[in-house]
Amino acid sequence: MVKKILLWTALFLAFKITLVLIVGQLPVDPRRDIAIREKHRQAFAPDAVFIGTSRTLYGINPTIFDSLNAGKTRTYNMGIFTLSIANSLNIARHIIESDPETKHIFIELSALDYSTMHMTPDQIFKDVYFRTRVKEATVHPNDHGKWSDFLSDFNTTIFQTFSIAPQIATIKKWVNPVNDPIEGPPNLQKNGFQLVDLMLSDLNTMVINNRFYTKKLTLLANQPAPNTYFFSKIREVITLAETNGKRVIFYMPNNITKGEFALLSQVTPFMPRANFISLPKDSSLDAIFKPGNLFDSHHLNAKGSAIYTRYLYEQFTTKPGNL
Repeated sequence: MVKKILLWTALFLAFKITLVLIVGQLPVDPRRDIAIREKHRQAFAPDAVFIGTSRTLYGINPTIFDSLNAGKTRTYNMGIFTLSIANSLNIARHIIESDPETKHIFIELSALDYSTMHMTPDQIFKDVYFRTRVKEATVHPNDHGKWSDFLSDFNTTIFQTFSIAPQIATIKKWVNPVNDPIEGPPNLQKNGFQLVDLMLSDLNTMVINNRFYTKKLTLLANQPAPNTYFFSKIREVITLAETNGKRVIFYMPNNITKGEFALLSQVTPFMPRANFISLPKDSSLDAIFKPGNLFDSHHLNAKGSAIYTRYLYEQFTTKPGNL
């Protein structure tokens, strides 16, 4: 029985490796690959960078940001699908230590649901370690909950590492391309931004839920304690930037999911004001949840990104040592 299991495992791995090699010959979607986006960033030679998930990719328009700043900056949007906060921090560290021209690094403060689909092996292990330590530092969880969460993440890691779903999806898109802002081919501008003119026809349950948890997070106060590990990693990057004569600003994405709220509620109330941009606490927040400013439940369209980018710029100008 053991020999059969090992044989089938070996055959499956061989099949997986073959698919990976085949897909490796196809054009790489830069929205899903950190290494490719890093090459694009270097070629653009920015002095300010926004690092984040697809919410950053579609939500922050560098052209508008630079225009508001009277052309004094050259900003790059490094939004990547399902980018984890652990990898966002790693990208920021790399830029701080290796790119003397980039003086300002903006990092989306996120806590997306677990996904390793588009990570390389070294990125997977770093991400798993980060998430495990964050779970250990979760405020007031019971031991059973911690163990259950660890097993869930471990199972997800194993499944996604050995899954052939990403390779099959890539081949399908190559054979039968679709006209969709996310599933379709990348349409990135040189500054990394992807502009979408589509809009939702009406509010849906997901948008309403996201709006609820986003508002709840912006108004949150009087928390007992921060997630010590998560917060320590944030402080490390801020300190590293200051040591190198640079500036790091964390910002809230345009929406927060229920799952993200559970973790970020242990972080945002304790963020240093000089290095954090929250979303507005008043009714102006509703603008980025209007159907006309979204192209799906999570992502802003061209109109929404203009509102969100302007807000981030205006908030940034109130920070000491701004651009």
